[in-house]
Amino acid sequence: METKPGMMPLLDGTEMPRYGLGCYASYGHEISQAVAWALECGYRYIDSAAMYANEKDVGEGLRLAGLDRKKVYILSKVWPKDYEVAANSAQQSLRDLGVDYLDCCLLHWPGTEEKRRLSAYEQLLRLKDQGLIRSVAVSNFQVDQLERIKEVFGAYPPINEIELHPAFQQRELRQFCLDRGIALVAYSPIKRGAFMGDPRILSIGEKYGKTANQVVLRWHLERQQIPIPKSSHYDRIRENFDVFDFSLTPEETQLINSLECGGRRGNDPLTYNG
Repeated sequence: METKPGMMPLLDGTEMPRYGLGCYASYGHEISQAVAWALECGYRYIDSAAMYANEKDVGEGLRLAGLDRKKVYILSKVWPKDYEVAANSAQQSLRDLGVDYLDCCLLHWPGTEEKRRLSAYEQLLRLKDQGLIRSVAVSNFQVDQLERIKEVFGAYPPINEIELHPAFQQRELRQFCLDRGIALVAYSPIKRGAFMGDPRILSIGEKYGKTANQVVLRWHLERQQIPIPKSSHYDRIRENFDVFDFSLTPEETQLINSLECGGRRGNDPLTYNG
């Protein structure tokens, strides 16, 4: 049984850790310390974004941890309002984070204007050619939008970061991505702790000596989804990472699968423009 996340190969020939720390809605020393703690606990993937307005603080956390840059996978995202100047936005993230390259940069939302979306993707590909970005990918893209990227640029994006948790499994989109080798990063993977009191998940956790959140995070891993739970508390950061010493049975996995209820908690990618 694995004792650490391991790496997931990507369509573009790179690879990324199978587990990460989300950085949304945390600022100042709180997020700097969270990043440093996460890296201390064994996380090797930090998921950031320009819109989070905390990338300087995330960068400070990277410096506090003191790890070799090559040992940390750093991902950022460009916000839709900046798509006309996507390259500038990505380079600002580099400056704020204090690094000389991004392992990956995503388009944060597809937006409703295809021309802007495709232009932004092309700008990021140029930065990749310059060595400033290792991978160019997307977030919240739907099937038609992924197909359009393939049609225009000749390849699917290697990553699609989407809302995924037991209450909102996006089964059609998930299967489309898995069938084509597009890695799925799951944001809001535990739906802000929504399953902590679910007796069915608690029962599974009791069997393994794990919390409900740990059971759900393990469910993600076994479904080839890369969870990025967010916390600013050391004990919770460590707890969230302690999910590599047990496996769910097929029956337990099916029980968690049955919790689907269409419970999206974020924005609708088909209408949201940022």
